[in-house]
Amino acid sequence: MDVRATERVRAIAADSGLAASLDVPIGAPLLSVDRVAFSYGDKPVEFRRGVYRTDHYHYRNELS
Repeated sequence: MDVRATERVRAIAADSGLAASLDVPIGAPLLSVDRVAFSYGDKPVEFRRGVYRTDHYHYRNELS
């Protein structure tokens, strides 16, 4: 099997910690992205969680 990655994207509302970190109001819409990358032999080698503002930025991903 080749090297691959999976991602899950979901909408969340900013809690107090995320609101302070991202300089948005509590309850602001955010995107949460969980990514797992797999190496040869289907071994997980990376886990990443990102939380993104939706008012000034967009999420784009290109995998190959």
